[in-house]
Amino acid sequence: MSRVLLVPIWILLIVLIAGVPAQAQKSKNKRSTSGISEYLEEKGNFASHLWYGGNFNLGFNGNNIYNLFNIGVAPMVGYKIIEPLSIGPRASIQYTYIKGWATDQMVHKVQPISYSLAAFARFKFFRSIFAHVEYEYENAELPYIDTQTGLLFYDLTQNKVLTGRVSRDNLYLGAGYNASTGGFGYEILILYNALSDPTQVALPFLLRFGITYKF
Repeated sequence: MSRVLLVPIWILLIVLIAGVPAQAQKSKNKRSTSGISEYLEEKGNFASHLWYGGNFNLGFNGNNIYNLFNIGVAPMVGYKIIEPLSIGPRASIQYTYIKGWATDQMVHKVQPISYSLAAFARFKFFRSIFAHVEYEYENAELPYIDTQTGLLFYDLTQNKVLTGRVSRDNLYLGAGYNASTGGFGYEILILYNALSDPTQVALPFLLRFGITYKF
């Protein structure tokens, strides 16, 4: 899937969200008995359909060559088209601090920043169980590593550790459990990346923990 599909997905998302209030008013005037109309009439304005959530990650890693610390946050907003079905955007940003030995035999540090943008859809099967589908465009900044020594690659002409950006498309399919009483709650998801690269050693599965409000 090409990342250019991100534009049509966001356009579709905006059209759907923008059209819901108008449909609600139209349904109210016609006194429609459809499930969507009844839900919209009962809930009222646009804000009453929104729920919020996000993930927060904090990690440490290290070996005899370098040490790594990362911190990231990923907020998301969902819009309930009908009570079981939600759509919305998700974004994430991650900061990484790396300090270690480089190819010039000195210790250096580098601080790459990665981000992603996504559109998702969720459907509740039961009160706490839901299916999750998400398309994500990911842009990661990574340091160059010497393949023979494992050292950070240091460019003497630029006096810095070299980094490069890698972008890829992810399509996550999976399910989750949300423990909520209507207000704040927590959730866990297991997702499979249908666009994972089979030539990479990384597993295509992703485990997420997060919090929600009004989900």
